[in-house]
Amino acid sequence: MSDAAVVVVLGASTEAGRNFLVRTADRAVRVIAVSRHDPQRLDPHVTWLRHDLECGPADVRAGTLVSLGPLAHALSQVEESSGLGRVIALSSASTRFKKGSSDRAERRRMLALEECEAALAAACRERSIVLTLLKPTMIYGGADANVSRMAGLLARLPVVPVAGHGLRAPVHADDLAKLIVHCVISGSDSAGSWFLAGGETLSYPDLLRRIAAADGRRIRLLRLPAWLLKFVLRGIRLFGRLPDIQPVMIERQGMDLVVDDTPARERLAWNPRPFRPG
Repeated sequence: MSDAAVVVVLGASTEAGRNFLVRTADRAVRVIAVSRHDPQRLDPHVTWLRHDLECGPADVRAGTLVSLGPLAHALSQVEESSGLGRVIALSSASTRFKKGSSDRAERRRMLALEECEAALAAACRERSIVLTLLKPTMIYGGADANVSRMAGLLARLPVVPVAGHGLRAPVHADDLAKLIVHCVISGSDSAGSWFLAGGETLSYPDLLRRIAAADGRRIRLLRLPAWLLKFVLRGIRLFGRLPDIQPVMIERQGMDLVVDDTPARERLAWNPRPFRPG
């Protein structure tokens, strides 16, 4: 099989990565899956390469690179690889929402991500590589770091405080995998940068209710002003609780974290499912 028919996948152990491997099982491609972790399942068309990309790019040859982990790894892989003709990389719509964040560290991360996007685009142009950059809103499905974390928190709280009614449009990891397969097949027709939203838009309180309902529970919501909820959070964090919940997250409860994905729907046949956690 020629290098052109080989797809190397970075971040193959992510939820989107696992779904991509399933969706390519009946395709005429060979997949080299790169991950720090051992595979949960073995597929005949997949060769697993256990490698930590923090130590450098993977030593592989392929015609297509699918990057589902940190974007910096995709950039390193492009800079050190030969024979690539296609790159499909996952970034984030958060560059639109968080670059004006009140959290300095978060602003720095968004600036670094934007700079990495620009560097990847430049590296692909220099090498005549067709680049597709996907920028979804919140990703969920399986053991994700978004909805699954919320579900765990909701299960521990008798009353759930909320500070806003901002809109959310979560994207399922399998819908991303389906789109990536489409982009691999469509080639240069999918070139460009694409914002992606899920198939349903909900307010933040309705999002919480839907997550709880997926576990067979109903929750009681308590509306509080953001300043008061942040004050309570600071007190809780003094006792070492909820260390991963930042005050800026409370501020965002009142923000609309949605994007217009009409271009992707019209040109990439993007047709995501409604929000169905669990």
